[in-house]
Amino acid sequence: MAKVTLLGTGPLPIEESSYIYSSSNRTWQLARGLLDHGHRVHVIAFRPTRTREGQRIVDPDHRTFQEGAFTLDSVEEVLHFRNRDFMRERISSAGTELLVGVNSFPAAIAADLELDLPFWADLNGFGMGEVQIRAHLTGRDDAILEGWREETRSLCRADVFSAASHPQRHALIGELASIGRLRAATCGYEFIHVIPVGREDLPPAPVECELRDTLGNEAFIALWVGCYNYQFDIDTLFKGLEMAMSANPSIHFASSGGRVDGHNETTFARFLDQVRQSRHHERYHFPGWLPWPEFDALLRAVDVGVSMDIPCYETELGARNRLTEMFRVGLPAVITSGPEIALDVSRGGAGWSVPPGDAEAFCQALLEAADNREECRRRGKTARAIFEKCYTLELL
Repeated sequence: MAKVTLLGTGPLPIEESSYIYSSSNRTWQLARGLLDHGHRVHVIAFRPTRTREGQRIVDPDHRTFQEGAFTLDSVEEVLHFRNRDFMRERISSAGTELLVGVNSFPAAIAADLELDLPFWADLNGFGMGEVQIRAHLTGRDDAILEGWREETRSLCRADVFSAASHPQRHALIGELASIGRLRAATCGYEFIHVIPVGREDLPPAPVECELRDTLGNEAFIALWVGCYNYQFDIDTLFKGLEMAMSANPSIHFASSGGRVDGHNETTFARFLDQVRQSRHHERYHFPGWLPWPEFDALLRAVDVGVSMDIPCYETELGARNRLTEMFRVGLPAVITSGPEIALDVSRGGAGWSVPPGDAEAFCQALLEAADNREECRRRGKTARAIFEKCYTLELL
């Protein structure tokens, strides 16, 4: 048994917030996996900046939580997470024997502390791919240098790494080579391990889905889960939905989630502008960020999930948390090819995979799913079987 301190992102799912980031889920995935393997785990989790009506929401409280072998410091980023004295004191007081940084920013913070501890960096998703697509869509390269500076802090210091996909593992090998860590002394040493994005397999929440009750069983509901970040193709999403809705009046769209506060507040706003001008706008539903019971009930009540990616390196090398969430409840998906997990859809039969940017193919897949709900349910059972085999926390 080791005493592990894990630097990550909050709020954790156990805090029952309605705004859970993919990085928050990843933090809990590794923490829970380590707990299940008999280790003591102390998590220091920062809560990213959020905004409301253009104003920054400050969350200065320092909250603690303890349950058996698990303890949590949930802190506000500016006041605590960048404070080296605070971080070193909390890590030392936990009796830490192993330091873990989950996601690129916490891993960079962990590297900066320069502690004499074994250090594991979980670089969950291809960070440089994300800053590239952000630069492309904003027309500004500012984030490129800063992104590389953040990435190299843990690349230079960590003893071992984990990636969210096998393609990302290959990218990390290239990054390690670029800074000189592939040398005679490290030949044969396994730097990088692949840990696919996993989810806790919780029972159904004991609540009803209000949207399904409102629309009735005749409606065919396609669901978007989570944020609208730079790598997602809202134009193909909207065009395909419009064509499908015109062809089949039973098709509705629901979106749980929304903008990425403090990071990308434009993509979702642009999608909403398109929806407002649609002649089918009454068939678009935006319940937003939901508390866990309502979110779980919505996932289980809809007919198909959707995810549309822009073709870029982030898509090719990264993961898709929303698909893992869909597979967890046995929800088939209509998605663009690209991410590694999309192979489970196209080869495994857990939904429909379409080429990036092809609104017509997306429309046809939705129509096929809506016209054959029994086939949709069959593919959903396949999605659940794939989840049980590949994406539970027990597989860490």
